[in-house]
Amino acid sequence: MLYNIKVLKNTFEIIDSCPLGSAAGYGVSLDIDRKYVSDLLGFSKVQNNVLYVQNSRGKNEALVLSSLMNIMMDMNKIASDLILFSMQEFGYFELPKEFCTGSSIMPQKKNPDVLELLRAKSKIVESLYFQVTGIVQNLQSGYNRDFQLTKKPLIDGIEITKTSLNIINEVFKCLKVNKENCEKALTKDIFATDIAYEYVKNGMTFRDAYRNIAKELDNIKVKDVYKHVSNKRHVGTAGNLGLDEIELQIKNNIKSLYSKKMQFQSVMDNLLDNNN
Repeated sequence: MLYNIKVLKNTFEIIDSCPLGSAAGYGVSLDIDRKYVSDLLGFSKVQNNVLYVQNSRGKNEALVLSSLMNIMMDMNKIASDLILFSMQEFGYFELPKEFCTGSSIMPQKKNPDVLELLRAKSKIVESLYFQVTGIVQNLQSGYNRDFQLTKKPLIDGIEITKTSLNIINEVFKCLKVNKENCEKALTKDIFATDIAYEYVKNGMTFRDAYRNIAKELDNIKVKDVYKHVSNKRHVGTAGNLGLDEIELQIKNNIKSLYSKKMQFQSVMDNLLDNNN
């Protein structure tokens, strides 16, 4: 999530520039103040130069859709994992019944339809990205009417991603973890490498430790699986995920983006008030 927020933030900083005054890509012979207009509209800068204002159309939309693709790819992965690991063969998770439907012919079956559709939506957003890039990539410089067709894919991509985020949030609120099944899946062979590292800590070369464990797989004994998991203490591992620091960074990034949103909203409100 932190990665996706940073990508969105970088995307916003790139496209946060005012295009007004570029006309069809060659400017106008009037004494206009593009900076003044940019400030009135709450942009951080004026987009320069006027020709590239037109040439960046489609690229900016594609950049936003690329950012949304990152989010949807993660949700695709989450949906796929939840579908797989909630199957009876695994049973690690129990999906909320509100997000499952019955089968047309199998009375016992519960279909994870919402997650399957969510997984498919990620490909829809990806296709919208290629739709935009396909429209603009062979155009000559300057304004082309083709640009009008890049707006719908952009809007659709934003709406699909927003809806998908809301849905996965509701799924997680009701998702149940079957601790017993998860513990059963922690078979001793999973920890063979950890035990090999224990030998290494006592002075054995990893080559020899590897060979010894390979010969003794049937005799491996794991007394405390949680200890083996928590023993992984370097940054980013199960015993040291650094979730507090990640949460703080996420909150700071969200706060920054929200501040920009409110700033933009304030500018729009002032403009509307002045017009009235």
